[in-house]
Amino acid sequence: MMQSEVAAKLAVDGAVAAIGGTVKGALGLTPRIISKQEKSDLGIAEDGEALFYQVGDGGVFFHSNGVLTTIWCAEGDNDKSIDVLDAAVQRAHPDAKRVKDEPHPTEPGLRLRTYDINLQKNNLAVVDAVYSSGASHNSQFMIRVTAMARQN
Repeated sequence: MMQSEVAAKLAVDGAVAAIGGTVKGALGLTPRIISKQEKSDLGIAEDGEALFYQVGDGGVFFHSNGVLTTIWCAEGDNDKSIDVLDAAVQRAHPDAKRVKDEPHPTEPGLRLRTYDINLQKNNLAVVDAVYSSGASHNSQFMIRVTAMARQN
């Protein structure tokens, strides 16, 4: 698997599925738990669980803390990442709404795409993806999944 595929699976088949209570199977990769000291060195919040999935020469970071999960790639095939994520969202949740795809408000050369995914039991997953625009030399890719409950 490529880094973009691992990141998309962690987001859609992992974090979003967990919010909806529909997690099935395993990723097939064993992550390494990031220690408290490594979290500090990497600038990762101390709270929550942080994992690293080795993929080729780089990898994918995963940090979950309560209602918020953040997934990001360390280099890799980030130029394909947004398309891979979009395909994963559409495959698993064809009724997901893309509510935003615009230049990032504070980071030049990056874009922000947001999906709202309605799940069972009035749960909602908001998936934000930050990715590089075509002309950018910035190869960042990050997915943030936020769990929410709808009130009717």
